[in-house]
Amino acid sequence: MKVLFSTWKDKVIDNRGKPQDAWTDCPVKLPAAFDANRKLTAFMGWGGIVVTEGQFDMVELAANYTRALQKSSCGKCFPCRVGTRVMQDIFGKIMDGKGTPADIKQLEELCDSISKNSKCGIGQLGPEPVVQAVQYFKDDFIAYSEGRKKASGLSYPYKMTAPCTSACPTGMDIPLYIEGIKEGNHAGSLATIRQASPMASTLGRACFHPCENNCRRDNVDKSLSICKLKRFAWDYEDQHVVDKPGNPLKHTRPEKVAVIGAGPSGLSCAYYLILQGFHVTVFEKLPTVGGAAWTGIPHYRIPKHIMTREVQYLKDLGVEIKFNVNFGKDATFASLRGKGYKAFFLATGGDISKEMGVEGEKDNIPGVYGGIGILKDITDNVTKDVVPVPGLKPNAVPMPKTVLVVGAGNTAMDCVRSYIRLGCEDVNIVYRRTKKEMPADPHEVHESEDEGVKYNFLLAPTKLVTENGKLAGLECQKMELGPPDESGRRKPMAVKGSEHVIKADMIISAIGQDCDIAYLKEEPTVQTTKWKTIVTNEETFQTAVPDVFAGGDVVSGPLNLVTAVGHARRAGQSIGQFLRGEQVGPSDEQRMEKVIAGIGAYDKDEAVPQAKGWERKAMPICSRHDKVGSFNEVELGYPMEDAMEEAARCMRCYIVGMACVAPGGAQ
Repeated sequence: MKVLFSTWKDKVIDNRGKPQDAWTDCPVKLPAAFDANRKLTAFMGWGGIVVTEGQFDMVELAANYTRALQKSSCGKCFPCRVGTRVMQDIFGKIMDGKGTPADIKQLEELCDSISKNSKCGIGQLGPEPVVQAVQYFKDDFIAYSEGRKKASGLSYPYKMTAPCTSACPTGMDIPLYIEGIKEGNHAGSLATIRQASPMASTLGRACFHPCENNCRRDNVDKSLSICKLKRFAWDYEDQHVVDKPGNPLKHTRPEKVAVIGAGPSGLSCAYYLILQGFHVTVFEKLPTVGGAAWTGIPHYRIPKHIMTREVQYLKDLGVEIKFNVNFGKDATFASLRGKGYKAFFLATGGDISKEMGVEGEKDNIPGVYGGIGILKDITDNVTKDVVPVPGLKPNAVPMPKTVLVVGAGNTAMDCVRSYIRLGCEDVNIVYRRTKKEMPADPHEVHESEDEGVKYNFLLAPTKLVTENGKLAGLECQKMELGPPDESGRRKPMAVKGSEHVIKADMIISAIGQDCDIAYLKEEPTVQTTKWKTIVTNEETFQTAVPDVFAGGDVVSGPLNLVTAVGHARRAGQSIGQFLRGEQVGPSDEQRMEKVIAGIGAYDKDEAVPQAKGWERKAMPICSRHDKVGSFNEVELGYPMEDAMEEAARCMRCYIVGMACVAPGGAQ
């Protein structure tokens, strides 16, 4: 895409008066079409101005942008609250043809004062594009002021967000819930979290927190502990007598929705639907809630009694959960439609361990397991306080001397850390790349090393080795890293003649998961991919069958909890639109989320003018002896004083982005 004019990040590009074939490339990633019927011609936001073609009105854009700044202002500091209001009033005079040169000059002075004296990103970063608009389009401002130009009537959708919020798949208002903790309003903090997700406890314990990788505080000293502050907000409610929010719309609509799967995505979608007044029933094939978060994430990360209490809140709001229902057999699309269900949300996850693809894997050799299955066995048979082998049910969980786990994601981490707790003498990871390329959360890797897990890097399994019919080890081949592959990581290349055997009496495959979608035989028009995931509209999560929606791992493939919850939030909105007879699609605000995400709300190279040295509060954890001696929760949670101090490190990096949208969408 070419650009007519830009001031993005203070780099001025001015192609006005030049033929279009002489324009330079756009400095940011902007879509040409805002939607099917409208095009995006300009953008104004925290980083400056970008104009991609001639159908725009800079004064009208700046006026609407100022109105958005004023509306977005929290009102807690005078310069932003009052200054943006005065700016809005001045723009009113200019747009009405009653402005003066003094008004235009005052606009620039106000912008400078607001930027220098405001306490958060709205005031600090927001006014600068208005200054640039006046500086480079002054003739247009004068024409409006003198009544020689009138508003064009273009559309100006906007979005207030923050770098952390923009990175969160749920779109959670992170600065607001953190501010609630800082101010001691812990109930208000959790209420903010619940606007985006009902699973503050689960996400606060096991989210991979992309928000923290997009925290501007990291440009100063260290990113905030956003994830664990979320947990604190839930822990506070769980540990105190408080009034939980109710559901004033409970069952106020007649429509019934079937949610298939009680994992994070299914439970979250049920939450968003129950708050809209629908009757929601969750059908789960297991006897417990939580899906992979229950069976696949060990108790030391997410205690099961904690998750049970978290889900009770959903039941209190009106969600019905039916267990031991195998969808496709015990219940089907046809049988549930016959009972009046008007929409479905498929959230069946990915609970089948991928095979390693090595010689001997099809021979059913005892001692070879899938990571998902073994973690489920551990969850089912090891209570939070029971670790000694005599406490296990007979033969419920295999107990080897030496275990090799193939893989380097969080499932692999859960396997090795669980076997450390079970008392296994020798626990190992085998991974074909290096530590740098590991997809697991770095925190999990560090903890596993501290607990005694051994790592074998640049090794790829080739063959299961047996002696006298019993598993004896794993033949591996040395690897070296070549050019990056499609994932962006350097591709491992085999070193010829380097095969050797690592002894083991148990091998666990933890290289990924597949989805069981056999139930779709009844609905063959629901499209699937070659990876056995369900095809949906990426914005609405609606399938080719209008009343069937899907989200989570069964759509994306195994990713993470927060992405699954993000899918559910959008799907819940879409299902509500479908049942109310509305057009199913994203709002302009959600389209703006996508625009801003494409631009990038976070700049890791930005020099943030903030004093350094306010250290991040470490999460208290139990002793190493207690870690490896039980399945009790490792992370103990923040004390209130620490949580409030950590929350106070937040710089409230709110930003506002606005698009100029004209008729004429994608061609």
